[in-house]
Amino acid sequence: MTMKRPYQITAVVFILFSAFIARESLELKFYTSLGPGPGFFPFWLSVFLGLLALNMLYQATFKPQDPMPADFFADAKGYMKMGAILLALVATVLFMEFLGFRLTMLLFYLFLLFALGRQNVLVTLAVALGGSWGVYHVFVEYLKVPLPVGIFGF
Repeated sequence: MTMKRPYQITAVVFILFSAFIARESLELKFYTSLGPGPGFFPFWLSVFLGLLALNMLYQATFKPQDPMPADFFADAKGYMKMGAILLALVATVLFMEFLGFRLTMLLFYLFLLFALGRQNVLVTLAVALGGSWGVYHVFVEYLKVPLPVGIFGF
């Protein structure tokens, strides 16, 4: 068994994704009196993504392929980790407004880093705090982007 079919499926998914991004970016203004509008870069990025995906589809269909690695499909532990990531993402979406950005992201990072990682506890705490409180501070204080504060006000 070769990697031909997985590469073809991936290429088709990327082609469809790039078409979706292109269609959505055309809803935005392409060019303004000041220069490129909000739809300019998403449109061209979708075009480049589509071209790369078409190239991937061509290579997967017409070029010789490598054999599929023996460990291509995950074991039960790998599927459990994938499920944990999906559940953490869903929980993050559900709790963002209620708990606020900082607490939700702190819990998200702590869960993922402890459940999936093998690093030092201090590194996990530093990354979780930097990714929650640090990112919040940068976006709210410097970039003036409003982020949810939640019921606790922080």
